[in-house]
Formats: sequence, C-alpha cells, structure tokens
Amino acid sequence: MALFTIRFHWLARCSARTLAGFLLVVLTLSSCQKKEDAVAPTPAPPAVQLANDAKLGSFLTDGQGNTLYYFTLDVSGSNNCGAAACAAQWPVFYAPAITVGAGLNAADFTTGKTAGGQNQTLYKGWPLYYYAAPTGSQNVREQPGQTQGNGIGDVWYVVRPDYTVMVAMGAVENKVTSKTSFKPYLIDPQGRTLYTFSADAAHPTTQATNCTGGCTDAWPIFYQANLKVPSCLKASDFGTITRTDGPNGGTRLQTTYKGSPLYYFVADNGVRAKIEGEGGDWAVAMP
Repeated sequence: MALFTIRFHWLARCSARTLAGFLLVVLTLSSCQKKEDAVAPTPAPPAVQLANDAKLGSFLTDGQGNTLYYFTLDVSGSNNCGAAACAAQWPVFYAPAITVGAGLNAADFTTGKTAGGQNQTLYKGWPLYYYAAPTGSQNVREQPGQTQGNGIGDVWYVVRPDYTVMVAMGAVENKVTSKTSFKPYLIDPQGRTLYTFSADAAHPTTQATNCTGGCTDAWPIFYQANLKVPSCLKASDFGTITRTDGPNGGTRLQTTYKGSPLYYFVADNGVRAKIEGEGGDWAVAMP
C-alpha cells in the first residue's frame, strides 16, 4: 500500500509537470502567432512619386512607376489634348486622393477637368498625362520605367519638379503688327513668359546699359541659378551676366539664353501664358 501511494504521488507530480510544460508551449506558440498577426501590412505606394534617369534627372511617375508627361500647349493650365486621336495617345492621369513620395509636395497638385468633363490631376498648374503609343488599330500604354513619350513632336516632356525654365507652345500676337503666329517660347516654371530685347548686345559680360532704370521697371530681369530644363533645351545655352545696376549701386545677376538677357514684362501681370510684350524691339524668347 505504501509503495502504491509513492507511485501515485510520483505520477501526479510528473503529470503536473507535463501539463505545465504543455501549457508553456501553447502560450509561447500563441504569443508568436499574435506577434506575426501584429505585423503591419505593406503600405500602398503614393499616388505620385519620383523616378530617376541619368539623362532626364528626377521626374514624376504614378505609384506603379508609369511616367507622367506635360504638354507644352497646356501652358494656360487647361487641357488642350481633347481631340480623339490625342486623347487616345495621351490618356489623362487622375488620382482622387493625392499622396506623394519623397521630394514632392502634395500642395502642388490640384484637380481640373478636360473639355469633356473628365477629372485630371494637375501639377503646378500643368495637366498630367500618360503615354500610349499607337500600335496597329489601338494605343498601348508604355511600361513602368519607360520614357518613350519624352520629346514627341517637340511638345511632350517628362515632368521634373525642379525645372527652372520650360518651353510653352501657343499663339503669339505681335502687338505692333497685330499678326499672330503659332510658335514655341520660353517660360519660367509658373508659366510666365520670358522675353529678349534686340538692343542688347549678344553674349554680354556686363549689362549696365540698354535696359536699365525705367526700362527694368517695365521689363524686370529674370535670373535663376542651377538651370534645369526640358530635354529640348541645352543647359549650356544658358548663361549669367553681372549687371552694374543692382540695389544701392551694387551688382545683380541676370540669366541669358544664347547670349541674350532674359526679361519678364510687367504688363503680363505675372499671369501664366499671357503675352503682352511681343513687338518692336521685344520678342518672346524662342528655343
């Protein structure tokens, strides 16, 4: 009887230890499972992000890496790609909720509408598009990472966030002759027209005369450091001169294009796509 009692107590202790070990394993596995369940899901990509290219620099893409483009005829901020063939080759980009990747500011994006009432996302006032190449009887969107639409027709370009000079295309009226011509011209990133003055000497090293005093009140000078331009322009065509008519008798800098100093026109009122200064000695700066 005593032997039976000893064995019973020994078995009871072993069973308790086994049960405790089993519970410990169960709790450990449960804890691991909870940790696995608690892992945050992979966040969705931003609606717009930046891609990089050795030749084109940083430019905008959608969240899947599809390149976005701007149309030089859209300088006013309105979609001018409404014809069926154009719209098929250049589908609009629209993101109802803008989230952006590193290097971009969500405040630079707005929503507009095409002439047909379709929503379209704008970046710094420029409507955004994809590129879909004509292939047989249909148009096929290019693959993520491709930039085949850049430079097409000399009017379509990738969208860089750091452009300092851009190209626009539109009707330009000569205010002296009242004749209108359709041509490309240089603008700043806000779409404001840039001009040249025929009285300025080519390739000047200083600019103390020609357009000074009251002239620069009407024709403010344009200056941008670190020129970033679309692929249709050469950064080497831009230069800088030092003017001697700076504040308090000092100097100031002015950007030149192919040797000609660049100016704004005050009558344009800083409005994008406005051209009131064409005519006489003044002309829009042409690429």
